Amino acid sequence: MNRKKKAGLIKSLFFCLIIITVIGGSGGMFKTLGNSISLNGLVIGGNSNIELLDQLNSIWTLPEEYSLEIIEINGLVMEWVQTKGTKPEKVILQLHGGAYIRSLEDNGTTYRRAAVNYAKISGAGVLTVDYRVAPKHPFPGALEDAIAAYKWLLEQGFLPENIIIAGDSAGGGLALATVLYIRDQNMPMPAALISMSAWTNLNYLRWIPPYVGNERADNPYISPIFGEYHDFPPMLMQVGGDEILLNDTLKVAEKAKTAGVLVQQTTYPGMFHVFQMLFPKLPEANAAWDEVEKFIKDIFMI
Repeated sequence: MNRKKKAGLIKSLFFCLIIITVIGGSGGMFKTLGNSISLNGLVIGGNSNIELLDQLNSIWTLPEEYSLEIIEINGLVMEWVQTKGTKPEKVILQLHGGAYIRSLEDNGTTYRRAAVNYAKISGAGVLTVDYRVAPKHPFPGALEDAIAAYKWLLEQGFLPENIIIAGDSAGGGLALATVLYIRDQNMPMPAALISMSAWTNLNYLRWIPPYVGNERADNPYISPIFGEYHDFPPMLMQVGGDEILLNDTLKVAEKAKTAGVLVQQTTYPGMFHVFQMLFPKLPEANAAWDEVEKFIKDIFMI
């Protein structure tokens, strides 16, 4: 088997496992050793990590000091989390993971936990978008919904310099695509972008992800790795050192730096896809959230 065919096969196997096992944006982790393929457990993954995520989600309840409001605008469902008794002027727009095939309804508790954590470390309100997913709604469904959510925030009076767009896995790629679109349409740019294990390259040799549909997979709004990053806001890009999507983050970070963007890129050695969602039990996840907190406070000057 030649090198290109082998690479295509590895990625096809990997993403088939993502589709089967993805939980809240989790994926799988492979390493190539010579001519062999070694499966190092399914991240959020090897069974122990899936069990830990399930445990964290099963015991979680919305803390008393926070409120959660369901907002529906023209068929788009969103969740708004904030500290009770406050009127936040700053917002985190959260785009969830799930390989573009799992909705917020499927992943809800994972991202409510994350939303509360974002609110806790920033004092901001957090808007999580239940964007449309494939295969029923391939591209541009998710992008259209992310843009609609951003426009809704602007219509509510939130200033663009008080909005950070954040996402993990597919949501990380969607966050990048959203800001690419915002820039290209000359809309007001958000203050910053945060990505965790972003899926930025959906262009595979032997597999077409459901989200791609009938479009070209190298469309930058589908695969932001093919985008241009001039005039982008500051970005924090986190990734696990042992995940197959490592280069999805590294290549975008390098392109953005070359374009003059302020990029804070951190690779967490030995970590797997979307390890951040195992807070507060996993020390590395806590360290990643500490970095997110500092980044947000620097951007918002709080």
